[in-house]
Amino acid sequence: MKKLTLLLALFLLIAVQPAPAFSQPGAATPVMPENRTRLGAFTTDLSWEVPEGAAVTQTHLQVTPAGNDGPGIDLILSLPEPKFTVPAPPQWYGLLPDMTYTWRVRLSDATVAVGVDDPSWSDWSEAWSFRTPPLSAVTIGAVSPAINGQTGSLTPILAWNDTNANAWYYEVQVSKDPVFGPNAFLYWELRHGAVTNPPRSYAVPAEFPLERGTTYYWRVRPRVQGDGTPVRWSSTFSFATSDAAALTPLPGLVSAQVTGIIDGSTIEAIVEGIRREIRYLGVTAPSVRPPQCYGGQAAARNSELVEGQIVQLEKDVSEADPEGRLLRYVYVHGAMVNALLLEEGYVRFTVAEPDLKHRELLMSTEAAAHASGLGLWGAC
Repeated sequence: MKKLTLLLALFLLIAVQPAPAFSQPGAATPVMPENRTRLGAFTTDLSWEVPEGAAVTQTHLQVTPAGNDGPGIDLILSLPEPKFTVPAPPQWYGLLPDMTYTWRVRLSDATVAVGVDDPSWSDWSEAWSFRTPPLSAVTIGAVSPAINGQTGSLTPILAWNDTNANAWYYEVQVSKDPVFGPNAFLYWELRHGAVTNPPRSYAVPAEFPLERGTTYYWRVRPRVQGDGTPVRWSSTFSFATSDAAALTPLPGLVSAQVTGIIDGSTIEAIVEGIRREIRYLGVTAPSVRPPQCYGGQAAARNSELVEGQIVQLEKDVSEADPEGRLLRYVYVHGAMVNALLLEEGYVRFTVAEPDLKHRELLMSTEAAAHASGLGLWGAC
C-alpha cells in the first residue's frame, strides 16, 4: 500500500508541473549578404533561415564592428520575417567606411518578452561578416572661410561640403604650418558632420583662439576606424585672420563681464557694476521665443563667442532702445562680435539711423555670407 501511495504521489507531482513556455529552437542559418562580401552602400538587408517547424517569436541580432571600434547593433526584435535592414544615413549614422562588421542571430519561441539570459534562446548562428565601402577625401571642398580669404574671427567656424552624402564622420586639422608638422600648434579634431552646426563644420575653441594677422591651413578627411585603411587628406585650404583696424576695439571702450545669453544678438552683462541687457547694433538674430528658423543656432553660437568673457563695448549715437537695452558694438579678443555673427550667417544686417558707424563693414560681411549660403541663408 505504501508503494502504491508513493507512485500515486509521484504521478500527481508530475501531472501538476506547468508545461514549458518554450522548446528552444535550433540555430538560424545566415543567408544574405554573402559571407565576407563588400557592400556597395552604407546599408544592407541581413537575412537568415529559421529551422523548419520552429515557432519563432523573438530574434536577437548583433552587428559588431571590427575591434568593437565604433557603433554597433544589439537588439531583441519581434520580426514578421527573418530579415532586418540596417538603416542608411540619415536614419542611422552607424556604419563606418572600409570596416568589417560581424553579425549573428539567435532565436526564441517564448510566448512573452524575454531578456538576453533567458533559457529559451537558441544557440547563436554562425557569425558572418560584411565590409563597408571605402570613402575618399577628393569629394570634399571648403565652404568657409573662403579659400585664401580673410576672417575677423579668432574662433571661426570652418565649414566644408562633400558630394558623397554617405560621408558623415570626419577628421579635421588646422595649423599655421602648411605641412601640419610639429612646428606649430595643431588642432586635430573628430567631427560628426551630420550633427554639427552647421553640418560638416568645426569651430575653433574659444579657449584656444587663433592669432591675429596670421595665415592658417586646414584639411579634412573621412574618419576610418577598426580594420580600415586611413585615406588621404583633402586638398589643403588656407585663410588669414584679420588685423584690420575696423575689427580692433578703439581706446576708451567700456569693459563688461558677460553673464548670460538671451538670444543671438542680445546678451546680459555687468557694465560698470550694473547688470544690463545689451543689444548688438546693426544686426538682428532670429527669435528664440517664439522659435524662428536658426534662432537656437544663433543663440548657441553667440554663447560660444562671448558667454563668461570680458568684452569691450563701443557706443554709436543711440544709448538704449525703448526697452532699456544698451545698444552697442561688442568686441571679444579684438574682433567685433556683430560682424562675426554676420560672417557666419547667424544674424541678418539691420540698421536704423542714426547708428551708421560700421554700416559698410556690416553690409559687406552679410553679403559674403549670403552669397556662400552660410547659416540661416542656406537653412532658412
